[in-house]
Order: sequence, then C-alpha cells, then structure tokens
Amino acid sequence: MLETGDLLWPARSKTVRAGWRWAIAVTCSLLLVGFTGCGDDDSEGGGDSSKSTGLSETVDESVVSKLIKRALLRAKAGDTKGAIELLSQVIGNDANNARAFKIRGDIYSARKQNANALADYSAAIRIEPKNARWLNARGFFLFIRGKRDTALRDLKAAIELDADYMEAWNNCGLLHIGDQDFETAISDFSRAIVIDPKFADAWNNRGFAYFRSKDHAKAVSDFGQALVCDPKFVMAYNNRALLRMSRKEYRLAVADCTAAIKLEGDNPRFYQMRREAYRRLGKSKEALADSEKLTWLIRYQQLSRRVATAPKRAAGYIQRARHLAIDGRGGAALADYQRAITVEPGQAHEAYLARARHWVATGDLKRATADCSRALQVGGGYDAYSLRGETHKLQENWDLAIADFAKARRFDEVVAETYAKRAAAHKAAGRTSEAAADLKRAAELDPERPETSP
Repeated sequence: MLETGDLLWPARSKTVRAGWRWAIAVTCSLLLVGFTGCGDDDSEGGGDSSKSTGLSETVDESVVSKLIKRALLRAKAGDTKGAIELLSQVIGNDANNARAFKIRGDIYSARKQNANALADYSAAIRIEPKNARWLNARGFFLFIRGKRDTALRDLKAAIELDADYMEAWNNCGLLHIGDQDFETAISDFSRAIVIDPKFADAWNNRGFAYFRSKDHAKAVSDFGQALVCDPKFVMAYNNRALLRMSRKEYRLAVADCTAAIKLEGDNPRFYQMRREAYRRLGKSKEALADSEKLTWLIRYQQLSRRVATAPKRAAGYIQRARHLAIDGRGGAALADYQRAITVEPGQAHEAYLARARHWVATGDLKRATADCSRALQVGGGYDAYSLRGETHKLQENWDLAIADFAKARRFDEVVAETYAKRAAAHKAAGRTSEAAADLKRAAELDPERPETSP
C-alpha cells in the first residue's frame, strides 16, 4: 500500500532548462524529490555573462560563443565528456568566462563529480560576484548535496541581488520543505508565483507544501493551477494522485495516474499507484494488467542499468532488445541489436542471430535468413545454421533447409517434417524415387511420424 509520503515529487526546478534531472532523499518523510537541474543554457544567464566576462582583446568572442554552443549540444546528446573538453578550451582561452565555468559546473554536477562542480560554481561567482544566477546555481547544488546552511546563504544572497528572481525563491522554498518548515516554504513559493503567475513549478511546490500541511483543498487547487500553466507537468499529476489516494478518492487517482502514464509511460511509480487504486476499487483485471506492466518496467530498468554499467558489451543490449520485443517495441529492440553489433564486433554473430529470431517472430523471413548468413560470416556456428534452416523451411526452400540442418548436425522432428515436405514436392513433380527416399529418411528421424507412400 502506498502511504501519503511515498514517491512524492514536489519540485521540478526551472533554474536550468538544460534538462538535468535529479532524485534525492531529504530529511522529511518524503521518499523522493524530483528536480530538473541547476544548470544553465543559452536561454538563461547568457546575456549577463557576455557583458561582464571581461574578455580581453585577444579573445575571439565569436569563437568562444560557438564553442559554448557546441558544448551545450554535446551535453544534450549525452556526450558530457566532450562537452567538458570544449568548455575547458573556452576557459583556457578566456579564464574570466563565468558562464563557461557555470555550464561546466552543471555538467560535473550531473556526472556527480562534486568537487569539480563546486570549484566551477565558485569560480563563476568569484568572476561575477554580483550575478544572482551563479549564486542560485551553487545554492541549489549545495542543497541537493545536503549542505543546507551554505545553500541557504547562497540563495538568500541571490535574492538580495535580485528580489524578483523567482527561481531563487522557489529553491528557498524547496530547502524549507526539506526542513519541514511548510509555512515558510509556502511563503517563498507564493513570492515566486507573484513574480510569475505562470511558474508551474512554484504552483506544484506550494501545492505539495499545502498537502503536507493537511490543507488539501488548497493543495488540489495549486496542483490544478500547475497543470493549467503546464499541461505536461507529470509531477503535478503524481502529487495530486497521491493526495487523492490519501483521501480514498480512488477513481480520481486512477485518472491522474493515467494522465501521468500518457506523458511518462516508462515510469513504474504510476503503474504501482494506479494498481493500488484499482485494487481499492475492486478492479482486479485492471490491477493485474498494471502489475504485469510494472514487472516489465522494473526488469527494463535493471537491464538499462546493466547497459549503462557496461556500454561496450553486446550482451546487455541483446538482453534488453529481447525484453523490449516482449512489449512490442520492435523499433527499440532493433536499435539495441544494432548497438550490440557496433560495440562488440567480435560478438556480432550473437547479435545477428538474436536479431534474426526477432525477424522470425515478426514474420520477416527474408531478413531473418540474411541475418543468419551474416552471423555465419562473422563466426556463427551450429545455432546459425539451425535457425537459417528453419527460415528456409518456413519459406519452403526444402533443399536449402535440409542442407543447413545437416551442417547444424540437427536430427529431430522439425528436420523429419522438412524431409516429408520435400517428399511431397518430389511426388507432385513426379520424382517418385526421390520422394520415397525422403519419406524413408523422415521415418528414420521420427519413427512416430505416420508414413505416407510416395
């Protein structure tokens, strides 16, 4: 059973629109708190930074700008190492580029290289001590690392520099939620909402604070307003569903979980919560379906972690591809098979063979046959001949099938049936002696098989 404090996401901080996502434990009874980073991109802080970086006359500002843009694109594509290298080039040519330090700090933070991240945030602040964004970024970084006092000092300093900086007010509110000081948190979120009434994060966070303060009516209202501001705000659906579960409003909880699933269908927490709501409503069939999906998703996450741990090993991709195929995600499965082939060419025969089985399951026998042949070209053995024999059999290429079964040293009922099928083809063509020989061979392989005279 889900408890009120389980799986709550009060925040999705918009301090950074680069897309970093966090999940941290806090000191109150929440299990999880979700964030969307503390970084920076071209949409935030760029103007202030370019005016005050103190670029020397020898620095080509256009080159620096291009390098930063390339770094941001690399980071967005998941190449954080490449992004760091580009930003380091910027800093090497312009040691006073606060924005480059800030962005590199965001990336280090995402990589959990905390010492490097803190050094870069501090460097940005040293270069531009009056830039509220850099203080807010370091404050948020310190907050999610559990450094409450130093985090609050940075966030308050940011607000002193810019009293209308809504992200800093929002982050202060999050910090007070961590302290379970909901009254102060509500005040901070309210200030952010006054500054920007369309700030969905602040509405959601204030709703969470009201929820924890047992003011359910205001909480529901704020979660709803967050969704008005951002209809795709999945955390607001999550929080409102949890509130409705606590109030035993199970039908409404199902509706919110379903909306969340449409937005983020691979998040197991929504299926877990909806399953519980269905159980409370006595809908066992729907609950069972969610339970099966939940089991699949948990296994999918395990396989994805395995891939992340060993990205250069083909086996992880192959296992995940097979799991994806179970859920009908053929495109994603094929992408994983191709990754397996690419990352470990020495084991490509296994990936080709696995992909061939995928093609057989989907009825694409020509592609299945081609992948079996590729597997054989790169070291495949008996299994590849065996499967290719089956694909030939399914395409009624009896001679090719029997040849492959012989190479696979396979002598079973499937091979017996293939001989019987070829016997029928011989008989239809008037080749009586060949038909008789094939029927005899079929009987030898499968004595229980009824013999049919040629």
